[in-house]
Amino acid sequence: MSLETDKLKSEIRNTCLVALTRREFSTKELKEKLRSRFDADGLIDTVINELTAEKLLCDERYTESFVLARVNRGQGRIKIKADIHAKGISAELVNKVIAELKIDWVLLAQRVLKKKGKSEDIADKKQLGKTMRFLQYRGFDFDEINQALRG
Repeated sequence: MSLETDKLKSEIRNTCLVALTRREFSTKELKEKLRSRFDADGLIDTVINELTAEKLLCDERYTESFVLARVNRGQGRIKIKADIHAKGISAELVNKVIAELKIDWVLLAQRVLKKKGKSEDIADKKQLGKTMRFLQYRGFDFDEINQALRG
């Protein structure tokens, strides 16, 4: 490698490390960030592979952090899966991480309802519809919504 190539590789690596100290990134996200800044696809791939081998960049760790952050925001499985798919994470990895975390989606839906003050009287059909649409928007499936409303 030439001195110029070494310098560029070092700059790419440093950019990665600075970004990774702030938060976790998926491999796809980090590659896109680097490609917008550097015009050296081969070097970017090399640096990404090195960071992955050193366990500084890990899609599984990113997925776990992403899922937990979204659960803490009160989002359901459907919305989380849709959002993380856009980050380049495979459905298999998401399903594996969600299964390992053992999240009680019904309890989470009940907490979301309580926090939003929607757990009171839902005898009115109009209010029931609004509440169900609210939980659907948050990413909960029909069974989880029904169980949460039955309480």
